Amino acid sequence: MKTAAEMIKYYGSAGIPRHWIPSIKMQYSNMAGGGDGGKLYGIEGKPCCREYNYPGYPDSFFQEVCDGMGWDWKDSQ
Repeated sequence: MKTAAEMIKYYGSAGIPRHWIPSIKMQYSNMAGGGDGGKLYGIEGKPCCREYNYPGYPDSFFQEVCDGMGWDWKDSQ
């Protein structure tokens, strides 16, 4: 399992394309409020983001990442 600190460092680095950030922010904000992060397309069975990428991660993980990135997740509840 990745830690929130690892994800904050990764998303804050130049390691990912900047144009991915808006959709990542939307997914994390949704999951921070208990949501599933939305459907993933192009993957067999079209699973949701949370079940495919983050099985077993608590809402608090996503809340911590959002807080560390300065993303307002409380409005998504």
